Amino acid sequence: MDDKELFKDTAYYYAKYRTGYPPEFFEYVVRYFGLNGKGRLLDLGCGTGQLTIPFAKHFEEVVGLDPEQGMLDEAKNQVEKANIKNAKFVLRKAEEIADDLGIFRLTTMGASFHWMKQAEVLQKIYNQTEKDGGVIIVSDSSSPWRDNTEKWKKVRKEIVQKYLGEKRRAGNTFYNEPKEKFEDLLNNSPFGGYEEWTYDYVRTWTLEAVINFLYSTSFASRRLFGDELKDFEQELRTELLKIEPTGVFKEQVRLQTLLARK
Repeated sequence: MDDKELFKDTAYYYAKYRTGYPPEFFEYVVRYFGLNGKGRLLDLGCGTGQLTIPFAKHFEEVVGLDPEQGMLDEAKNQVEKANIKNAKFVLRKAEEIADDLGIFRLTTMGASFHWMKQAEVLQKIYNQTEKDGGVIIVSDSSSPWRDNTEKWKKVRKEIVQKYLGEKRRAGNTFYNEPKEKFEDLLNNSPFGGYEEWTYDYVRTWTLEAVINFLYSTSFASRRLFGDELKDFEQELRTELLKIEPTGVFKEQVRLQTLLARK
């Protein structure tokens, strides 16, 4: 991520306003891999620990890896609050996985795989995975940039574009979509295939959460607005309340999980 500073100054908002994953997801993964408190977990692009922390009770050790020190500092704060003793965090890119990290039963990537050199990372994950272990790539349909299913999400994106431009930002640069589908990457990786699990549910947001979630993203972090931040937030607040005066917003979410075994 280097000089792109994708998530600079977003960690506070990431920890507080990223809603995490539903319990049904964790229950499914535990059953699928037969997790029993043994082995180690590697969470790549761990952010502030949305996967690392809930999975901690299912492993002997969990390791969160992220290239942003701010994210890791906040993740450590969250671990302390949760009184978790078996988690550690490493400042490193996913592409820099090496033998010194050890062997893992499971590697997870939540809303992070698209930032990586995917084929290279899958090869390295495979090399660091114990027999019968695996990898999980999990994401959902609720991207503030791509998903305009609900009117309030469409308006939110339009106002972001008004202030930051039509093209999707990514920190100090612009976002490029992955060239290959994650499914194809898994098929062509040493894992040689995958299984898919999806889960549909409704997510509810407050007005404050709708706005502050943006500040956890690479394309609408607070620093990108400069002197126009106050104007942006006021306009967004006004327009969203026109759509839903109660200040309560709902969205239909589909969680997609790709699972592969070694």
